[in-house]
Amino acid sequence: MSTQLETPQATPFDDAFFQHNLPQYYRAILQKFKKVVANSVRFHLIFATLMLAEICFSLPILRKPALFAFALGLFFLTVFCYCILFFYMSAKKPEQLTAIREEFLTACRQLLPTPPGEAQHHLSLAAALLKLSAYLDSLETQPPAYLQALEPLIQSMSKYCYRKDVFRMQQLLLHAAIEEHLKQIRITPTDLELHASLANAYVDLSQLYEPHIEHQKKCEAAHRLAIDEFKILSHYAPNDPWAHEQLADGYHAMKMVQEETEEVELLSRLKPQNPDVLFRLGALYFEQGRNANGLKVYEELIQLHYKKAEELIALYGSL
Repeated sequence: MSTQLETPQATPFDDAFFQHNLPQYYRAILQKFKKVVANSVRFHLIFATLMLAEICFSLPILRKPALFAFALGLFFLTVFCYCILFFYMSAKKPEQLTAIREEFLTACRQLLPTPPGEAQHHLSLAAALLKLSAYLDSLETQPPAYLQALEPLIQSMSKYCYRKDVFRMQQLLLHAAIEEHLKQIRITPTDLELHASLANAYVDLSQLYEPHIEHQKKCEAAHRLAIDEFKILSHYAPNDPWAHEQLADGYHAMKMVQEETEEVELLSRLKPQNPDVLFRLGALYFEQGRNANGLKVYEELIQLHYKKAEELIALYGSL
């Protein structure tokens, strides 16, 4: 597999050029990823079809011992070949996915206007990795025209195969994005925007692990790391509304309602008479059944933004 995308040249390099060319890189990498997974789907489909055909062939010759023995032996040989090739492909898959990620990183580094060690370099790489991971959430596959008749079967198999490989690929991308953040933090350790971005990357990682029971410890670890990054924001900017907005959004993503409420309460004190903050606070109160607090916020909000107040009171009693 090629380890490098063709890189358009630009003189001089600039961030606008980097951002402009990223979409074509996303498309190229997603196509390579789909090709790897499609080969896996095709492999399973071919052997499934072959084994089904062998079973169908064996049924009419049950009363012919010699032919049936030959067919049975052929079937077990097919199963044996399938298992050997499956184990080989399973061992090879992580290397292929890692190569795809490295190809993307190499191409991005060639476009970046700043060298390693400068803030924008690592942040730009991390942002590109996170966006590519997000694109994989909506990845779908369509069978070729000559296999349209088998579309339901192919879709079922590809969904099963894509689910595992999308998870693996997203895991690789998120870990790489986190590593780029950490590289930059070692250079500019008190950059709050950097810590906020890293916290969101940890949130994405925890959400990736959350549906998988076998990865619950990793989910909890990513969860704790995200909270640690949010606490750094609170420590260095206790009176900065932006920092507390990041905290509130992070707690919301992790479904930590009590912590989110506390941050929005603080935001309402830092940004008094802000209708958006008041609406969010009132909605949180109603969500938790704290209706007295919610009605108090409603009274404040109706003086500032009548329409938002009407939207808020519609949430009354909705648990």
